[in-house]
Amino acid sequence: MTPSSQNYSGICHPVANFCHSAANFRVQYEKNTSHEATGVSFQILSKYLRDKNQFEYYSALKLLNAVQDAMCIADLDLSAEPAMLKIFAQHKANLCKHHLINHPADIQFAIQQFQKYGLGSLDYNDTELANRLSDSRFWFRRIRRKTIEIIGQIERAINHVSKRKAIYCGDTSFANFKHSQQLSEQYMKRTHLENEDGLSISLHEIAEHNISNPAIRRAELMVRIRGFEEVAQQCGHAAIFTTITTPSRMHATHSTGLPNAKYDGSSVADAQAYLNHVWQLIRAKLDRSDIKPYGFRVVEPHHDGTPHWHLLLFMPNEQINTFKNITTDYALLDSPDEKGAQDYRINYVDIDPAKGSAAGYIAKYVAKNIDGFALDTDRYGVQAIDAAQRTSAWARANNIRQFQQIGGPSVTVWRELRRLKGCETPFNDLNESYQAADSANWAAFCFAMNAVNTKRSEHRIAPYYAIKESEVIDYLSGEINSTSLNKYGEQRKASITGLRFMDCSFSTRLKKWRILKEPPSRDAIPPFGGVALSEVEFLDLCK
Repeated sequence: MTPSSQNYSGICHPVANFCHSAANFRVQYEKNTSHEATGVSFQILSKYLRDKNQFEYYSALKLLNAVQDAMCIADLDLSAEPAMLKIFAQHKANLCKHHLINHPADIQFAIQQFQKYGLGSLDYNDTELANRLSDSRFWFRRIRRKTIEIIGQIERAINHVSKRKAIYCGDTSFANFKHSQQLSEQYMKRTHLENEDGLSISLHEIAEHNISNPAIRRAELMVRIRGFEEVAQQCGHAAIFTTITTPSRMHATHSTGLPNAKYDGSSVADAQAYLNHVWQLIRAKLDRSDIKPYGFRVVEPHHDGTPHWHLLLFMPNEQINTFKNITTDYALLDSPDEKGAQDYRINYVDIDPAKGSAAGYIAKYVAKNIDGFALDTDRYGVQAIDAAQRTSAWARANNIRQFQQIGGPSVTVWRELRRLKGCETPFNDLNESYQAADSANWAAFCFAMNAVNTKRSEHRIAPYYAIKESEVIDYLSGEINSTSLNKYGEQRKASITGLRFMDCSFSTRLKKWRILKEPPSRDAIPPFGGVALSEVEFLDLCK
């Protein structure tokens, strides 16, 4: 399943049967096989072939068969329509359920049924496993996630993801992302919250006014980045911008658009795991050296979807050289002598305040990975808004957290304090932190929290987690019952309910709301990773 299978001369086949478009291939395929050319596999092939002026039928058929093989895991065909995947999920859930009814101690049977499809880890105890492996919705969510993962891997493997073809992520992956966004928007528009005062608002309206909105997400990130820069200025700290990338063997495609002969088949997730491991080693060594940088990390894709990291970090100036030495050592542990390793695998830019701000330097990286704000094109000449959408699709498909704060105070505490707008804080000693958060002054918040070059345990305020009770309607009796159990009858996990200060805790969720979900239409497929529900439940939300 490599692009080289499409590179041939006009006499590669005794009776050359050339096609001039994917549609032309579709006609010949259906004529020769009596099968309809539909499904994900054919979508991937069609998008791959669309840029080719002509191609030999049997070579394209060979590639189609390879794609179809890659989409099949045992008896699970990931290229099937969602309705068929739901039937498969129901069958497997029923199989596990019936087996566990007859053999309640044999959880290994259900685990083996699940693991043979490579549907991810199962970090649950035996009771939790039995509940989930008997639930078709759990199976379906994992199958959808696996489908997205495999499609992305195939598109990179056949050389479809590059700046010459489909940048950052394949076209099928991008189409799935757009479709998922549309379904999510429809779901949020038809789902409303209602509180005990009768106030009603849709989830869509709420999303427009929190960090789900790209503009608000970008604004909050820039407030925090600028705040860190102000902290550095007040403390006399220096700023350094660092870029770390992966060894060449993890890159599928060269910048020319040609396949990388050294590519070892690493997925985007494999490359991200590599970078995470390198950073863990760096952080541990920095900690042993008593270096506590603070700032932000941005993850973005190369043109072929391989991730790389940008880090804007602040620290005392006398620690900069030690930081560089430590980071370079670990970034080059793997394949240090390969061509270009010293030049491209690790790079540093010392931020000179006389030439520009640190926040201004990273602003373009934030914008181009969220909404393309104030940018015309990215480094590859792609329109900024298109590049931002494809980058978001890439991150969603590969479960990558694009932005992460390093050091500093808890952003959860910051957001919870901002929920108290217009309310009195229960402790006078909290006023300084509250006022800093309420006025969006991240630098003042850092100092008020005692969060500059300190451990998280030394910060003055911490999030408070507790097990929430919800209220659900019994449709048979009409009664509303309180419960702290989830849909599997298990004790719910603790979730954020307020803040902890000294030895006291207090709530920041001051109103109770209930979610009213309209039943979806029969032919509607819920967003990837989610299943539409119809029950009514009560949630604690902010005032």
